[in-house]
Amino acid sequence: MELRTEEINLWPTRIITVEADQDITKGLAKIIMNKEKEILKGQAIEVAGNSKGITAHWLEYNVLNWDYPECRELRRRVLKGFKEYCKSVGEDYRSPEFRISGISCWANILRNGEGLLIHHHDPAWISAHFQVQCNQNPDKPEGSGETVYYRPGFIDRSHGDRQAGSVSLWDEDWKINKDPKPGRLAFFPSYLRHEVRPYIGEIARISIALDVYVAKQKALINFAAERWWVPDMEELEKA
Repeated sequence: MELRTEEINLWPTRIITVEADQDITKGLAKIIMNKEKEILKGQAIEVAGNSKGITAHWLEYNVLNWDYPECRELRRRVLKGFKEYCKSVGEDYRSPEFRISGISCWANILRNGEGLLIHHHDPAWISAHFQVQCNQNPDKPEGSGETVYYRPGFIDRSHGDRQAGSVSLWDEDWKINKDPKPGRLAFFPSYLRHEVRPYIGEIARISIALDVYVAKQKALINFAAERWWVPDMEELEKA
């Protein structure tokens, strides 16, 4: 009797990064800091353990709707990354099923000692982080402000590193730690759990996060609301 084997990937996790010169980061940092007081006037909703910063106001605005050259350039990079992500998972961004229904985009400001607890962005299709500003001192504490991405299915069983008794080989790839690097835009599946480790630095750690919904999801959301940005196909093609 012939034996047959079949490879089944139960946990396909794609992370795509789009990196460029830090030509817009200083401008974005200034814009976000200037907007902070205005944003904080709204009604806060606790997010990932943060109930005081602008992260807790993420439902009230959209960075991609702000009328600044830096925000328009960020939109171009977001659309470029979206196309690359579609390609990486074998989908055609021109397909009606993968037409962008709406993108939510907000800013995060973390000051000395602050971080974000483990969370995910489900039910969006894909999400992304864009690092704007952080302490880049080579002598900064290890792990300061790192984003930690956890492999799906592993966060509940693995403690990572060396444990009492035997060490599982699976622990070697149960998480990915990414040092904040201004100018890096990282895309990942929205179900991917992640956190930001406590940040140590005199200047604020500023980042931008976003969620992308596509037509295939048939999401019951009013994407015409202020917190959404919906690009047209012409802008997507030019990116």
